[in-house]
Amino acid sequence: MAEWDILTKDDIKRIQESYGKIEGRHQETGDYLYRHLFECCPDVADIFKVDMKEQSMTLMRMVKTVVEGLNNVDIIMPGIQKMGQRHNDIGITPAQYGYFKESLLYALGKVLGKDFTPEIKESWSKFYDVLSGLMKGN
Repeated sequence: MAEWDILTKDDIKRIQESYGKIEGRHQETGDYLYRHLFECCPDVADIFKVDMKEQSMTLMRMVKTVVEGLNNVDIIMPGIQKMGQRHNDIGITPAQYGYFKESLLYALGKVLGKDFTPEIKESWSKFYDVLSGLMKGN
């Protein structure tokens, strides 16, 4: 799929390898992400009517699925499209996607620490841009 062509093999390798370092730390990563998101964009908190510990784990399972699917994106596309439709249905705005990206990168940086190099950050940034673009229907 052409949308994914922005990610090089090196990007995919960096994303998958760095994800491997946070795999046992899903709760912590999700908690950092949502705490940062709600600080940046407090109105987003109103969207979530669920237990946030559970939401953190749900998010990180979704991230795992997409990261593991980067070598065969045709398999993950239906799920990405469904997720995008759900986000569209609840009225997620382009600005909120931007806040989420900032929060994802923040959380990865907190959990990975010194292992969150500029190259890894750039790879995750590109990954999120592709993913969010597909979710928004771009």
